[in-house]
Amino acid sequence: MILKNKTNWNLLAKFMAGETDAKENRAVETWAEKSQENKALLHEINTDWQKMDRMNARFDVDNAWSKLNNRLSAESKTVELPVSSRKAARNYFTLPMRVAASLLFLALLGISVVEIANKLKQVTVIASVEEKGKAVELPDGSSVYLNTGARLSYSKQYGRKNRQVQLSGEAFFDVKPDKSSPFQISAGNAVIRVLGTSFNVNSGNKDNQVEVYVATGIVELSENGNQNNRALIKPGNIGLIENSKINLSIAENANSIAWKTGAMTFTDAPLTEVIALLNNVYNVNIALKGDGIDTIRINGSYQYDPLGRILDVICAHNPQLVIAKSEDTIYLSQ
Repeated sequence: MILKNKTNWNLLAKFMAGETDAKENRAVETWAEKSQENKALLHEINTDWQKMDRMNARFDVDNAWSKLNNRLSAESKTVELPVSSRKAARNYFTLPMRVAASLLFLALLGISVVEIANKLKQVTVIASVEEKGKAVELPDGSSVYLNTGARLSYSKQYGRKNRQVQLSGEAFFDVKPDKSSPFQISAGNAVIRVLGTSFNVNSGNKDNQVEVYVATGIVELSENGNQNNRALIKPGNIGLIENSKINLSIAENANSIAWKTGAMTFTDAPLTEVIALLNNVYNVNIALKGDGIDTIRINGSYQYDPLGRILDVICAHNPQLVIAKSEDTIYLSQ
């Protein structure tokens, strides 16, 4: 997966299509910095993608690549040219050939030309590990705040015909009111529709769950592909859809958006629930070890407190707990 000295075309294809995660993005960036040749190649691929966005013609990927491959084979049989001549030879490649090369990258991933065209019409924003709470302002003035690893996509035509976005992961939305154009989110097996409100969507849960916490306004939650299976969520409530079933509940506190606000309140909360929230808010891996440890109850409120202080307070109130650390995991045991 990781690019080192050799070129990983699959990873480059994912990178250009906006399908890479934070770790893969860093791998591509590191590879590009290893040499001027790598940097130039990445720049040329990116340029070709931008040109493709302005082209209406469809390409036969196999045929285009065959032509490009023949050209490259012919080039490899020639003698080494001076730098200036090599540059001229490089410029000799026609735009369709260079575009065909870019198309090949996606062909390796099994993506059709139609899907490529659709991706090129999309704006995709990804929040890296260092970008928790990454702010995205949509063309209509609505704001989206992405949790670590979240991916937001929307059409370059957003706001002209509709206000539709796609979400993978967790994000907080502050939507500008527009009665003539409802705001719609596709996330996992759920569709969320609003006119103007603020709410949190988490589609990164296990078992394809999608959770919606409403801060202000009213939100409609429905099953993707089944508009009749829907429910309205009021402020302070949570809607959870799992396996086509929608459950509504009252949020006992605002911990659902703690990753954004930094505020956490625990009232007789199971330690397992507390640890799950800390893992999400601080992007760490805390694990519990020991029989009966999951029966421990936690109380307390925190606001932007360092993780170490929170764990120290928990252990101070529960002396049987001990903190241990490995390279990538924090253990609480007794």
